[in-house]
Amino acid sequence: MTNKLFNRYRELAKKADIKIGTKESIEWFRKRIRKDSVTYNNVTEGLRSDPIRPGKMMTYRYDPKHEKKLKYYDTNPLIIVLDITKNGWYGANVHYLPPKMRAALFQELEYNNKSLRTIATALENNPVTAVCLKRYLSSQTRSKPRSIPKEEWEIAIMLPFESFKKASIQSVWRNSKR
Repeated sequence: MTNKLFNRYRELAKKADIKIGTKESIEWFRKRIRKDSVTYNNVTEGLRSDPIRPGKMMTYRYDPKHEKKLKYYDTNPLIIVLDITKNGWYGANVHYLPPKMRAALFQELEYNNKSLRTIATALENNPVTAVCLKRYLSSQTRSKPRSIPKEEWEIAIMLPFESFKKASIQSVWRNSKR
């Protein structure tokens, strides 16, 4: 994968003597990346459009079918796919969690050492992720879903490209902490 954004953060970590894939690196990325402004296009540049499969981290543009009924929603979900349905999928959209909770969740998951299916199962059964478990319809995607390689997850989960409608990001995160 050639993505300038991910490569830039990897280089910054290297210069700061941060070993990728550690508790320290997740925390360093959380503090460093959230300061920056990035776009959906920056994030997805060079990423592959892969089939949706449980355990994969995916992002895409999305307009919910029943947006009028929703209190708020994210038009740029960053999900771990949990299960496939005949017309879509279930996913844990980590954008619903504040960055500190994301960091703690991914440290707890020890995702680097687990299969994609094991990660999906762990997220389905984790009380922290209850607020970010969502159903997505393939007919409502507005871009091709892009797969984020596992070695880039600790960067991806901190990139500030969430796009919530009908509520501020602070309001969404406050509700997630309850």
